[in-house]
Amino acid sequence: MGAPLPVSGPTADDAATNLLSRLIEIPSINPAFRAEGDPADWFGEQAKAEFVASWLRDAGIAVEFQDVLAGRPNVIARVPGRTGQHSLLLECHLDTVQVTGMAAPFTPVLRDGRLYGRGAVDDGGCVAAMMLAMQALAADPADCDVILLAAMDEEFQYRGVSAYLGAGHRADGGIAGEPTSLRVVTACKGCVRWRIEVIGRAAHSSEPARGLDAIAAATDLLAHLRALLNAQLAARSHPLVGSPTLVCSMIEGGQGPNTIAERCLLTFDRRTLPGESGMDAWRDAKQAAEAFARTFPEGFEVIVHSPFIDSLSMAIENGDDPIIRSARAVCRQHGINDTPVGVAYGSDATKMTDVGVPTIVFGPGSIAQAHAVEEFVAVADVTRAARMIEDIARHFKRA
Repeated sequence: MGAPLPVSGPTADDAATNLLSRLIEIPSINPAFRAEGDPADWFGEQAKAEFVASWLRDAGIAVEFQDVLAGRPNVIARVPGRTGQHSLLLECHLDTVQVTGMAAPFTPVLRDGRLYGRGAVDDGGCVAAMMLAMQALAADPADCDVILLAAMDEEFQYRGVSAYLGAGHRADGGIAGEPTSLRVVTACKGCVRWRIEVIGRAAHSSEPARGLDAIAAATDLLAHLRALLNAQLAARSHPLVGSPTLVCSMIEGGQGPNTIAERCLLTFDRRTLPGESGMDAWRDAKQAAEAFARTFPEGFEVIVHSPFIDSLSMAIENGDDPIIRSARAVCRQHGINDTPVGVAYGSDATKMTDVGVPTIVFGPGSIAQAHAVEEFVAVADVTRAARMIEDIARHFKRA
């Protein structure tokens, strides 16, 4: 095995730049976001998974694939610990969101210490940091076994982490890699998404009275739900993640510019608090929508579809959990505020914690740059994250 790349200093920044640049160059957009005309080779995680696996194998690390869907594997790597009596799971994701509005999404650009490109911060910075940490641990193992899961499908339906956990894999603690500005995150909101379909009757736009305008009815319904539910949600709060939210994230409708719309489809995104059920949140919205729909003129139909996403929320209530203790100690060692925080977004940490693997969210960069047209991460933060993840593994003890 060759000498490990350094994980601190200027040379380490070069190593992080080179590795993250290669990750950016390999497209891995989640196929759920594919639009007509998009190049087929932009989608799916296979090519990136193969690169990650090859790089880790070159570092002397045992790697296997878990085939979740055709051409969409998880990568699982393991560095045995000195004692092997406990284990730490490092989890990151291979897929990215779409590249709408980006001129050259897969051409990494280094400017003022920042690396730009799709996936630079979400989740390439975390992937690179965890790979570099694994390389260092392979050269000088921690006491615990350290497993890296580079998962597919985090950006849509979380099928990568679900398949891994569904196969019975567990650990004594976990780190889910997402951009947290190197802060220790112990609470996340959940997310439930569903669609409401409004069906009216088409007519020529010159005689609107002959039709039932689905777009007009849908906008009335949307305004009602926003006014009713957002007032209720604003009255509730969690100390780490704030209030739950409801947004309509997509509107689709109409057949043509001279036709009264027969159909309109609203897509909703509801962020849930720790301890709150996504299905209960959906039922509240369903009840409110159906009650308002009864005020529509005869002939309209309103269908509240079942959720297509129901992602758990999370809060680790035990502040003395070993993974939190270790992460906070390492933050203090590196001069970073160690007070645990919460985030409004979801992550694979919620699924890991739910099955008994207490998991923090941690990684370089800010969520403000995730999914942005100018997505970037500071290379120095990736280097620092790699060292901190390595240090957490060395500090981590079983409860």
